[in-house]
Amino acid sequence: MRRFLFLIAILCVCRASFATIPPGYYQSANGKKKAALKSALYEIIRVANVLSYGSGSGHTWQGFYNADRMANNQVRDRYSREKFYFTSNSYNAPSGMNIEHSFPKSWWGGSKTQAYKDLHHLMPCESDINSSKSNYPMGVVQTVKVDNGCTKVGTGYGANGRSVSLWEPADEWKGDFARVYFYMATCYQDYTWSGSSALNILENNTWPTLQSWAYELYLDWCKQDPVDDIERARNEAVYQLQGNRNPYVDYPNLCEYVWGDSIAYAFSVDGSSTGGSTVVPDQPVEPTTEDILLESFETGIGSFSSVNAEGTSSNIWTHNASYDCMVANAYNKEKVADAWLMSSEIDLTGYSSAQLSFQHAAGYHGSNSLAQMFQVCISDNYEGVPSEAEWDVLTVTYPGTSSGGYTSFVSSGTVDLSAYAGKKVHLSFRYKSTTSACYAWEVRNIQLQGVQAVDAIQPNFCSPIKDVEAVFTLRGTYVGNALPDARGVYVIRKNNRIYKVVKK
Repeated sequence: MRRFLFLIAILCVCRASFATIPPGYYQSANGKKKAALKSALYEIIRVANVLSYGSGSGHTWQGFYNADRMANNQVRDRYSREKFYFTSNSYNAPSGMNIEHSFPKSWWGGSKTQAYKDLHHLMPCESDINSSKSNYPMGVVQTVKVDNGCTKVGTGYGANGRSVSLWEPADEWKGDFARVYFYMATCYQDYTWSGSSALNILENNTWPTLQSWAYELYLDWCKQDPVDDIERARNEAVYQLQGNRNPYVDYPNLCEYVWGDSIAYAFSVDGSSTGGSTVVPDQPVEPTTEDILLESFETGIGSFSSVNAEGTSSNIWTHNASYDCMVANAYNKEKVADAWLMSSEIDLTGYSSAQLSFQHAAGYHGSNSLAQMFQVCISDNYEGVPSEAEWDVLTVTYPGTSSGGYTSFVSSGTVDLSAYAGKKVHLSFRYKSTTSACYAWEVRNIQLQGVQAVDAIQPNFCSPIKDVEAVFTLRGTYVGNALPDARGVYVIRKNNRIYKVVKK
């Protein structure tokens, strides 16, 4: 009996429900290869009902509000680590941000065509790095002139080893931008490209349109940074706004059929082809939800700690055994206080989404607002001393009015923490009081749940493989419905999941 060592790595596990390809959308590309496939895709996606360019309702920034707004209203900036925020229900550009053409508009002469307004390649961008990256093509920067911690700008090697000006995205965005470049080279293959920057990367033809040094690099980036739920959600949001999709997001291996190792094989929309390679859309699986943090405060402070900001010395947060909770009250202590009930580090790596809930009550506040005094905060860069700039304030449901004593405990509501999935974070309940406002706050029954990003097989699990649905090479080339005799590394689809397998 053959035995196979299963690696812990699992690839392309699930398709989110928001990324459903409309029935028949890509049917006209079925059975096409290489240049013919690219031209078929061009016909499918080339017409888009783009928004007007700029800020305001019906303009680009409304598109960004729909496609690039995180759960806490933060703008998702793929070019910078700086934090910018949308004003609630406002479609105006935050101060310090620009609309960035990832495919520079100068490459087609700057005319305000559909490409000028196409959200698939327009991204919100911090203004300084926007200026620094100029109209350079994307590649590996060897000599760095600007590095903001997310995007590098400098020089590297283009066609025939020539030194050219380039910009390079962060590793977590390399695949995203590669698929954007593949989209643009397909959707606008009829454009005439001009200027030295454009002609360092593009050719004036319908295939390959991208020069070989570029598409070979981007194929590698697509494998290193595969499609994730953020990218799928953006593709769906843009489709809802302008009516066309990025096929290289919908079919993660499709780029190999246009430029890569599968150009000799026909593309199959439903993955049923057996004559060569096959591209299979990500398959839906039932996500696994698990408790990451449970803290009742029934017997004490538990895994949390009480941390005072500078200027506060009293023990503001204490345990209340009568109500099995932690309570903050500075009334009989120093009236001006800034006290943080701080979690230990919470590891959200390996999760695609997360949510928080808890119960809390308040007292002696009458009908006054609690949001300024009681804040629930989260940080992914806390370094041991509370600093307001490090923390994002979460939106929660607060207790109602008080007639003098405490209110009943109420639920915070479900607080979406998906913006922090994949990170290590700290959670804090911040109590701030003044000489004129010194209310009381009780907190208990904290629950933080996460949805696993992938399922895993234990690395020491060995078993023969049965009922395999399909076998592929690591680059996506279809092998068949059984593992071949040759040794190697293969990707198999089995029971609606994708696994990487080493055959020895």
